[in-house]
Amino acid sequence: MKTVIQHETYGEIVYDEGAWTGKKSVSIGGAQLEKLSKKEFKMQDGTTVTVNGGFLQGANLNIKGENIALTPRVKWYEIALCILPFLFVMIWGNVTALCRIIPIVGGAIGGGISGLFSVLGLWGMKSVKPIWLKLLIAFGSLAITIAICYGIAIAILAAI
Repeated sequence: MKTVIQHETYGEIVYDEGAWTGKKSVSIGGAQLEKLSKKEFKMQDGTTVTVNGGFLQGANLNIKGENIALTPRVKWYEIALCILPFLFVMIWGNVTALCRIIPIVGGAIGGGISGLFSVLGLWGMKSVKPIWLKLLIAFGSLAITIAICYGIAIAILAAI
């Protein structure tokens, strides 16, 4: 994910983090910073800057004691919305009376699937700005999780 920040002292700060690898790169004022370690970069004047955090939890750039927010922190409602698939599957999939109504696979299989879609939902919500789109992504993640867990439960019941 690429983020561009305009700073009054340092000018344009470009932060890029690989979605799959987590590799980070920073450029300040159009100049790419030299990577010293996973979190530390060196400016052209020799100043060491540190990147704390990441895309999902919020990234900050520390230059000479000044913290500059590169990506926003996770909001409380994003966390609440992203755990909905996990909570739904864990509760519904482990209550026999509810599974008689709509069978859903729970346990480790349901937990793994719902955990994956919870993280994907959080990543999707962090990628967009409008709240209505965040809600759409959250409920889409919930619907896909339920559909997959329902399909697996039907397949297991058919095999028995």
